[in-house]
Amino acid sequence: MSYFSRLSRPNGSNTFDLGQRGYEPVQNGQTLSPGDPRRKSLRAKRCRPATIGPLVVVIIILAVIYFKSKDKLDHYGTAVRCRLAVSNGNFPNAPTLPHGNNTNEANWAKIVTPSELIRKLERGERMNTKILHQSWKDSHLPERFKAWSEQWRILHGNDWVYVLWTDADNLQLVQKYYPNFLQTYKDLPKEIYRADMARNMYMHRFGGVYADLDLIPLQALSKHLPVLVSSAPPPIRLAYVGHMSGDEFEHSIPNAFMAATPTGHPFWLKPLEFIRDHMGEHKYNKQPEELTGPVALRRCVKNWEAERDARHGQGVFDEVVVLENGKIYPFSWWDAPFTDQCVCRPQSASFNPLHCNSLYPHAWTITYWSHSWEAYSW
Repeated sequence: MSYFSRLSRPNGSNTFDLGQRGYEPVQNGQTLSPGDPRRKSLRAKRCRPATIGPLVVVIIILAVIYFKSKDKLDHYGTAVRCRLAVSNGNFPNAPTLPHGNNTNEANWAKIVTPSELIRKLERGERMNTKILHQSWKDSHLPERFKAWSEQWRILHGNDWVYVLWTDADNLQLVQKYYPNFLQTYKDLPKEIYRADMARNMYMHRFGGVYADLDLIPLQALSKHLPVLVSSAPPPIRLAYVGHMSGDEFEHSIPNAFMAATPTGHPFWLKPLEFIRDHMGEHKYNKQPEELTGPVALRRCVKNWEAERDARHGQGVFDEVVVLENGKIYPFSWWDAPFTDQCVCRPQSASFNPLHCNSLYPHAWTITYWSHSWEAYSW
């Protein structure tokens, strides 16, 4: 059979010739004349896969680029606004810190290891609550945190001791003194949850002061909480936490600062029980704050306050003191003025600790809320 005969349809029409004359071949050997209105819809159907497919791909690519760059653009915009706000700001002179020139480490709080502290307890020594507790994943602090931690040691002097707890130390503490909470501790999803949980144990077992590594002392706490350095134990056990922003704010009692004297305050077991009782519930596991952090601590404090009359009826008079706004957390990451956010947040390109401190001359401490898990800097 010749080439041209293979192109012929059974009805005798020739596809090649008809196409040249403007006819449109369709299925079943039919053709559409140049004026047939069905030709338009037929061609639209044929063209749609070729035109819509690439268009969808382009739209998806543009959407991905937009959403990936939007956060960065927003942060760049915030950085520009910060620079303008700070350049136009009028900052008071930063207060002179009394420990500014104390370079003799012999006058600083003495470093002791967690193991040494535990051995003192095992020997039955009376716990002096002039203890500064901090924690990190290991013993190698980043330079910024190291400098800030030294301010605690310098300001409080050599009649205090300083303890840096690591993840390994925390596990040893739980195994030795809190075996009933060991499985709960191990089952927590991340190390930040475990670090949050362990700080309550420092307060319960040893007393003293716990401070996050980005919480900076501006004044010696012994000036304002003399019970911490008293040679005689107080008539009742006292626990201290700080307050930030409005009371209705669920993060209003952060766990970046804690203090207790003497040892054994029963309140510090409440956060441990809260974690154990709620760690299986989804609503408490969205972020560490809800289960082990400030949101959980606030709930425990509110519950403790609500049960005061019942405790008093049982002869238990231990108290939790919530220190007023402006003392421990003068800078609120939630509702501080924009300029304060610019100079007080380490994520900001305009971060300036001296300017930040100068804004809060009556504060005892300040935290810059470094939130090291946040990815962006602005």
